[in-house]
Amino acid sequence: MSKKTEQFNVTVKVGKKTYAPGEPVPVGTGGITAEEAENFRKNFGTFTAGPESTAAAPVPSVDLDRLREAIEKLSADNDRLSADNDRLTAERDGAIGDRNTLLEQNEQLETDNATLAAEVTKLQAEIEKLTAPQ
Repeated sequence: MSKKTEQFNVTVKVGKKTYAPGEPVPVGTGGITAEEAENFRKNFGTFTAGPESTAAAPVPSVDLDRLREAIEKLSADNDRLSADNDRLTAERDGAIGDRNTLLEQNEQLETDNATLAAEVTKLQAEIEKLTAPQ
């Protein structure tokens, strides 16, 4: 939207300035972003100054600075969690690789164990032949 100001059904605080419902709020430089303006319209409805507006329902006040700080904090938390997720994914992938290597080594050891058991059996038979009374 290319509007310089917009009116909302809610009190909007930008910096130290508070705009009452229906008061023009700057959109763009020095004011709220177009996305924030769209959010206000979506959450509080399009501004209406006629009799169809409901005065019975209290209009909540919005502190944009507090919301922006909360968004920044959530973004930082998201970045940290994404980094943790990437690290844990790499660790998991490494553990899967280690597991596969250990399974291959285990199979080789089982094969070697069977071969050695067969050799031991042969050697025991040889020992019995050599130590048998003649």
